[in-house]
Amino acid sequence: MSEIGVSSYVRVKGRPDLGVGEVLRVRETGPDFQADIAFEGPDGRRLETLPLSRLEPAPDLWERLTRGDFDDPLDFALKQLAFQFPLTNSGGELSSSRTDLLPHQILLTYDVVASPRRRLLIADEVGLGKTIETGMAIRELVARGEAERILIVTPAGLTRNWQRELAECFGLHFDILGIDFTDANPSVWETHPRVIASIDRLKQPRRKERLTSTRWDLIVFDEAHHLSRTKTGGKIHATQNYRLAETLRGRTRDLLFLSATPHQGDPFQFWSLIQLLDDSLFDSPESMLDHRGLLNRAMIRRIKREVTDAEGQPIFMRRQVHSQVFAMAHRERAFYDRLTEYLREGYGAAGVGETRTTSSQRAIGFVMATFQKIMASSPRAIRQALRRRLLVLLARQQMALEERAARKGDTAAAEKIQALEQEMRSLAIQIQGIPPGGAQWAEAGAHVAQLKQRLARKVAEEETAWALDGDEEGGEVIYSDTEIPGETARVRELIRLVPDGTDRKFDTLIRAVEELRRDNLAEKFILFTQYRETLEYLREELAKVYGAEAIVTVKGGPLTDKIAAVEAFWEPDGARFLISTSAGGEGINLQCARILFNYDLPWNPMAVEQRIGRIHRYGQQDTAQVYNLVAEDTVEQQIYGLLEHKLLEIARTIGKVDLVTGQATEDFRSEILGFLGASPSYQDLYKKALIDRDYIRTEQEMAEAMERARRASEALRSLAQDLEGFNLAHYAALRGRFTLEDLRDFCLVALPRLGGAILPDGEFYRIEVPSRLQGYPRVERSYRNVTFDRKLAMRRRQAGLLGIGHPLVDALLAELQKDDVPGMVACLDAGGGTGSSLRVHCLAHVAYEDGKTRRYLRTADLKPDGAWASVDDGAEASVLALLRSRVRSTSVMSAPGSLPDWASAYSAAISFWESELRAKEGGILSVRFVVTGIASGV
Repeated sequence: MSEIGVSSYVRVKGRPDLGVGEVLRVRETGPDFQADIAFEGPDGRRLETLPLSRLEPAPDLWERLTRGDFDDPLDFALKQLAFQFPLTNSGGELSSSRTDLLPHQILLTYDVVASPRRRLLIADEVGLGKTIETGMAIRELVARGEAERILIVTPAGLTRNWQRELAECFGLHFDILGIDFTDANPSVWETHPRVIASIDRLKQPRRKERLTSTRWDLIVFDEAHHLSRTKTGGKIHATQNYRLAETLRGRTRDLLFLSATPHQGDPFQFWSLIQLLDDSLFDSPESMLDHRGLLNRAMIRRIKREVTDAEGQPIFMRRQVHSQVFAMAHRERAFYDRLTEYLREGYGAAGVGETRTTSSQRAIGFVMATFQKIMASSPRAIRQALRRRLLVLLARQQMALEERAARKGDTAAAEKIQALEQEMRSLAIQIQGIPPGGAQWAEAGAHVAQLKQRLARKVAEEETAWALDGDEEGGEVIYSDTEIPGETARVRELIRLVPDGTDRKFDTLIRAVEELRRDNLAEKFILFTQYRETLEYLREELAKVYGAEAIVTVKGGPLTDKIAAVEAFWEPDGARFLISTSAGGEGINLQCARILFNYDLPWNPMAVEQRIGRIHRYGQQDTAQVYNLVAEDTVEQQIYGLLEHKLLEIARTIGKVDLVTGQATEDFRSEILGFLGASPSYQDLYKKALIDRDYIRTEQEMAEAMERARRASEALRSLAQDLEGFNLAHYAALRGRFTLEDLRDFCLVALPRLGGAILPDGEFYRIEVPSRLQGYPRVERSYRNVTFDRKLAMRRRQAGLLGIGHPLVDALLAELQKDDVPGMVACLDAGGGTGSSLRVHCLAHVAYEDGKTRRYLRTADLKPDGAWASVDDGAEASVLALLRSRVRSTSVMSAPGSLPDWASAYSAAISFWESELRAKEGGILSVRFVVTGIASGV
């Protein structure tokens, strides 16, 4: 064993998975010698201490070269590509992400991944996909082994959206704090490496203490403009959100802030936000204005009008928004007025407009707001909501009677309890649609029992507030334990007054659809509603006119159901109508249609913009036509009318009117609406408008909010004018190294070579997995319906997309990178000649002082005289060409030159590369180069 010493390269007998390691130290321990060995792998450096008796010298690549001991060129190509694919995927083009990868998103992913200091504000304009961009960056950092512990902090209402998009688009599983796990035991944070948490949960003092004991690789703050610190006079006020970010910024290596509207019109507030990311950039808000070019170090912002597709064409076509105003029928108006009276009474009890309110008053306000929203949707939706509210009121009465009877032995209450049970079960049958039969009454009783159990639990006020926007059934808020006097009788009366049959709104919809179908019978239509009951109503009524086969629906539920509906809608001869709830429609692409109806309107206009974004996106070939159905002489008509009027008024003063449509330009509209955010509070606007009736105060509040948004927009535009914007040339320079087609060709060769099979199967592939890959995590024995075509995978429910991030592809790359897999030394001259140089492929392992590690690929051509040249361009293409040529070589080549000549050239190359890295990036602790392949005959 004497040939093994410090700096020797060794293997461990019986452990080929460890690969080749470098001996760092040898020491005597009793009768044997122990060696400390460093192994470099995809997950970084691994240190092991082993007896010398278990070690054997690793084959030296340079000696193999001089002996003419070559591997098959095909194995050489496969091994080098296995290293190159992951490390040249900075933009995520090779990922298994089921989403369109647009140039501006790929550039952002590259900028984030390549940044030496990943502390950035991503401030892309609304609609450019900050969630997708962040997911792409996370996917790439995970694939590189640079991000294991990740925390995403969002507003309470967005936690599930983030969880769903990261899972569906990127295959990344995150746990939600408070839903998937709780942290009563602080150590639980160590066992949950990927977490999504609402900012309201995290900012609680006790939880902040627990968080300080945990370190993260990456923390993301969504809607980061809520991290607010302001200055009034000489006094500085930091919100709890800001203090949370101050606490967490020191507990993470990388930090990303997301906000389309980071500047709220206050220079100090914006400066404070940048201070959280980098407190060395600007010493004051004033210096930020004087040196705004430095913002490039901490901020990325692109706007809609500048981004393009890969061919330089604009991503967004024009769009037109129309209001379809209709008059309610007499019975509909009578019901609307009666319900409005009930809501006004409820808002009065809730203290709307008062400075201070109790939790009970706010609970009443939430209930009234729910009914106000639902009454603008459909008769069926409001009837069901009223039934649910009545059921809750009756259940609480029964629970109170049961408690009294148990406590006081009140036998007279038994009859009342039974009567309430009868009425509640009848309501449950209507609400749940329980079919007639012997089990109907028992099933209704079970539903009532479940309801009572739920009412026994207290619903947090935070969850109640967010339920107003995300609840498809409008039922969450209705569980409130507070009621107004005489509410039970009033709700019973309202249920009786709800009109039956189709309403004027549906008649208006049919007339509009028929008019549009005159020009094109194959036209496709998308209908959005907030509520499931309205969705079912539309499905049933449209089926009577156009047939059930013409209609698909999308709502909250299994992903497979959503994909199946979207597939059917995309088919040229498939469904003509897609009806979706707002929640169900998130994250789906529907640009195969150009016409969208908003059957009801969310109160926040940005929610309407998100709906429109389903068709007004990349791939849309026509002007998107949007129709908002609004009842005449209603609060909705007044507020949306005011909003559009004010937008157009400001647009005219600054020349932002589209000459074709006569409306505010798309970029101006989305910019102003984005800066409006939650100010004004649309909830308060609608409530007050219903109470005040004259809308004077409503108009004033909206005008003030729009002026604030305009000033904030101008301030950000001024600061951002020196930022590097979207650059298609930069994208073109990054693009073209590898594509999913290249990865496909790689897999077509590699899988059979390892003992597996990959066969075409229609549009897809069928794969039998090599046995040596089946031990990798989450790898199956076989795969059906897999593809390398991203667009096909996005359209087909059953398709699996093969790319980096897919367990099989990751396993294949990891296996081929192993030292015991051939492909490290090759002769590429089929005639057996030496060629004029050697090509050496290296992997640089860089360790930083902050504990971070990165890997870089380097390639050089070495000359026999000791000279060398770095191969910056074409190294990947040459290996790919070798793979596709299927060159096979069995010739034995003579020694290509004396070893010292080649070694001196290699030594010079790596010395230069290390100096280059240290000059470019600060904080480097060490750089180690590992040869992944040597090719002679280049």
